[in-house]
Amino acid sequence: MTDCPYCEQSFADESEIRKHLYEDHESDELGRIDTKRVEQYIDDHDLEESDDDATRAQQDTGEAVDMSLGTDRQSGERWELHDVQALATGEIRDKLAEHGIDTTEESFRDRAAAVDSAMALADQWEDDHNVDASGYDQDFIWMAAEVLWSRWAPDIPYQERIYDLVQDGRELREQGDDAEACEQWLSAWEIIAAVTPDDITTLEAADDHLPNVLSLEAFLRSLDNDLATLAADDPTYHERRLEFCREVCTQFPDAPDELLLDFRHFVADSLTELGRVTESRSEFETLIRDYPEDPWAYKKLADSYWRKGADEPTVEELERAVTLYERALNAEDPLEQPSAVSDRIGELERRLADVDTSETQEG
Repeated sequence: MTDCPYCEQSFADESEIRKHLYEDHESDELGRIDTKRVEQYIDDHDLEESDDDATRAQQDTGEAVDMSLGTDRQSGERWELHDVQALATGEIRDKLAEHGIDTTEESFRDRAAAVDSAMALADQWEDDHNVDASGYDQDFIWMAAEVLWSRWAPDIPYQERIYDLVQDGRELREQGDDAEACEQWLSAWEIIAAVTPDDITTLEAADDHLPNVLSLEAFLRSLDNDLATLAADDPTYHERRLEFCREVCTQFPDAPDELLLDFRHFVADSLTELGRVTESRSEFETLIRDYPEDPWAYKKLADSYWRKGADEPTVEELERAVTLYERALNAEDPLEQPSAVSDRIGELERRLADVDTSETQEG
């Protein structure tokens, strides 16, 4: 669930909160992230701007906006991020100096290394230099921090970059480039992992810490699904999926059991697809120890002894598989198709009977 920061409502997914922000909140009360959400909603649905947005656009069109640093602005106007991005680095530094902030690339990188977001860096500036940026300039400080971060310290992870990568991935998917979209989302995941403090071990706490631009669990599950889909055509993605799922389990050891169980299954499944049978069996054995109520680890481990890709099984392995299938059927949680497991037990018992008959005849 995603909570609206302006009212008490909660929403199941990102699309619902975008619609809510567009329909129920005025543009002038939205923060920068939620303004981007509304812009994305408008783009996705080919909608017209709200009356407030249209009026502001007409004002911007009718009035020549003087970008010289010394010009005063009307109190009703605000900086937009693209305005700051259009400035040269020297111009940004000069404008910051007007507010008492003298920065260099070296000092900026030192600050960036100690925080995880441009907003936090801007807060430091304002506290250290007693900045009072009001009116038109009230958003300039944090926007300048974000733009300078992208220019001076792109190698240092920062929270605001997550939104850009997620959006870039969505645009690439719309263009039909699923592989490159996945690369953008993997990069977003790398930043999420980098900026999440070690003492945050739950998804709920991580959602509170990170920018309110996505539901973390939904994002993680969607990315895993995309990796699995790509792996069906390009086996190299099994390795990428394996690495990603292991990182999720390590990063959030106190995530809901349902998610941890699923992602540990994905780890074992990826090992199976990579032909690393000994490792995958070890993962399934650990799952059985930690989640004895889950039938799927029993079933998958049993499958590994004799189904596709397995070496010719020994009698002991066939007997082990039968035992595991029986435990799958008797597990606390139900199987979706128990009859399929029963059929496999029957097939293995016939094979074991044939072995007994053959040994008796030889004797």
